[in-house]
Amino acid sequence: MNILEEILDNKKIEVENFKKSYPINDLIKGISEKKLVKRSLFETLSKSEIGIIAEIKRQSPSKGIISDDFQPLKIAMDYFDGGASAISILTDEKYFGGKLDYLTAIRTVVDIPLLRKDFILDEYQIYQSKFYGADAILLIGKTLEYSKLNSLVNLANDLELEVLYEVHDKSDLEKGLNANINIFGINNRNLENFSVDSSNVLKFIDLVPNNKLLVSESGILSKEDLYKLNHSGINNFLIGEYLMKSNERVNKLKELLGK
Repeated sequence: MNILEEILDNKKIEVENFKKSYPINDLIKGISEKKLVKRSLFETLSKSEIGIIAEIKRQSPSKGIISDDFQPLKIAMDYFDGGASAISILTDEKYFGGKLDYLTAIRTVVDIPLLRKDFILDEYQIYQSKFYGADAILLIGKTLEYSKLNSLVNLANDLELEVLYEVHDKSDLEKGLNANINIFGINNRNLENFSVDSSNVLKFIDLVPNNKLLVSESGILSKEDLYKLNHSGINNFLIGEYLMKSNERVNKLKELLGK
């Protein structure tokens, strides 16, 4: 069993436990009471010459602990001050050290879109994402059959949640296009062995329609990496480890954005 299969097996058990402790009807009721204002990831990225989704991630299966001094609210404010277009928040607890509560807390201190990054397999998690304050969710093509993907996308649309759809190959891309997704994240990381090839995104530049957005995920370890992809036509980036490891996140972001 590879690490992705292990994570997905654990996620299915986790979701069933959530359903018992916090029934879906309670989530739906809470959503209607909160009346959260929509903040559009698509619009925010579309307006940026270089759009950066800055990621809050404590650890990963491949790297272990990434940040020893892990203060999610402080990190979020640094990202906001540095000019990030949006913030990605890892909410998987067992493998990435995240918590759903980070979404709710961070929403109170920044007004840019928040992406819930997790392994979403079930409609329950869509309601959960909205309840905790996400503006967008990650859906991973490799983990979803088309019928399930389409169902999750339709529910997300109903709840005014945008979808960042993660693509690893052309088969994933076709599923996403058929599901009318607007934001495509090309993951340069192999989810089976977690190796990274930052040039993977370049294979998809001409395959994603111009009215859609393309986001390069993983593999940015310097401003040179970003500029190289930017000069090849990539305008949007999801960046985690490079920023998380820095003690100067505001300055690092400004440097990447050319400010």
